[in-house]
Amino acid sequence: MQSTRKIGLILALVFLLPALFFSVYEISSLSKDEKMIEEIYNKQLEAILFSVNQYSDDILNSWSTRIETTMEDVVSSDSIPPKINALLSLNPSLVCAFISDTLDHLPVQKIYSSSDSIEDLYKDKIRSALAGGTKLIQELKQYKMSGFQKIVALPHSWSDTEDLQCMIFVIENKNGFRVVGLLLNPGVFIQDLVGPRLQKIAKDQFILSVFDSRHKPPIYSTLSADSVSAKMEGLTKNFWLFPDYAIGIRTKGSSLQVLINERTSNNIIMLLSLDVILIIAVFLVFRNVKKEVQLAQNKADFVSNVSHEIRTPLALISMFAETLEMGRVPTEEKKKEYYGIISKETHRLSSIVNKILNFSQTEANKKTLHPEVLVLGTEIKDVLNTYDFHLTNKGFEYTFKESGDIRVLADKEALIEVLINLLDNAIKYSSDKKRIEIETGSENNEGFVTVKDYGVGISSQDQKLIFNKFYRVSSGDLAKSKGTGLGLSLVKQLMEAQKGRITVSSKSGKGSSFTAYFPLETKS
Repeated sequence: MQSTRKIGLILALVFLLPALFFSVYEISSLSKDEKMIEEIYNKQLEAILFSVNQYSDDILNSWSTRIETTMEDVVSSDSIPPKINALLSLNPSLVCAFISDTLDHLPVQKIYSSSDSIEDLYKDKIRSALAGGTKLIQELKQYKMSGFQKIVALPHSWSDTEDLQCMIFVIENKNGFRVVGLLLNPGVFIQDLVGPRLQKIAKDQFILSVFDSRHKPPIYSTLSADSVSAKMEGLTKNFWLFPDYAIGIRTKGSSLQVLINERTSNNIIMLLSLDVILIIAVFLVFRNVKKEVQLAQNKADFVSNVSHEIRTPLALISMFAETLEMGRVPTEEKKKEYYGIISKETHRLSSIVNKILNFSQTEANKKTLHPEVLVLGTEIKDVLNTYDFHLTNKGFEYTFKESGDIRVLADKEALIEVLINLLDNAIKYSSDKKRIEIETGSENNEGFVTVKDYGVGISSQDQKLIFNKFYRVSSGDLAKSKGTGLGLSLVKQLMEAQKGRITVSSKSGKGSSFTAYFPLETKS
């Protein structure tokens, strides 16, 4: 037992501990990998956002440049300048353009649109928005004075039904500084101008969606019929020019978080599976090693027990033969007694040798069995008639209960060998109550014979091992009886060779019941 524990400890140290440490390290590093993947996607999104925002900014800057070159002297003209008219007609997202002199807080001087009703509808609203953005306009003037042109969104609360954004910038001409504005529909702007850019960026790798803070479904997506909400998107960033709008990114098929979770789950499952496989492999190796160590120990015990079993009858035979040879026996009665002892010990010695030879032949598959139809009760009666003197001489009483004419397929010699071994065990391990019950029966296409004794019994732990080669119980009352440890192993081999089986039912101190099952005769 000490050696098997050492082997188990070595296997655990060499194989299990490194694997478990590696698994713990890999699982702990999965969170780092998740953060790395999320960071990569965030940077990807930021790069896409920068590209999209820069593209949108370039469009508005190009519009502002065209309007600035047009508005040198347009205030006095009632007609729409050709360049502005072209912008309005080619871009449905542009509602109108306007110009206002902010130096003297004059009203909006001119609104250019494709419809006269737009001027009447938005003139007061634009004036109100400009009045509320005085500070922002002053900052734009400072930028312009420093040589920079900047276009920004003018904060203003439009009506709930109007999806509008006012973009303003400052121009300078001979009349001084003026504010120029573009009234846009951001949703139309994103769908018509930004959408194709998003399609080009996304290709077949990502799904890019644009969300309005007032609506749950995306106003635009590179995936047709996309209904995912901004909360479900996972990674979103706001537009520079349109603060109420955000762009989101996700992979095709699953969201980024789902992919990360799936990857984490798969890695954990793989690691745990490998650990389980390794644990099972180590367990199987340990079990086989333990079995071989136990077998080696049993073999050593077998050699010791057999040596003792053989030495005892040989010593008696030698002693009494020498006494007879030297003529030291005074009476014929004594001679007869000595001859009886010699005969008994010779029979005992032959029995041990025969048992070893039978086991060896069966183990090497050299023992050929010839199953035939036998009447189970008849064969048992023949054995009991032959064995009656031996049982009676040992002080045993026995009963035989036969259950009908049971015909089984079995080898006659093997059946007798099995029954004798079971009877020998019953005799050997019975102490005070010397009673043996033999019974036959049939169930589930099998005929059986049960040999029951009222001896010392077998513990549940030892019952699992008693049919193993060379195994003998090492503690308790069973250990006091000498033997080779081959009897029950031979019984099991003989039963399996006849396509039968052997079972045991026992309790310590209350006896044992062995049952041998044989296949019933097949009726054609």
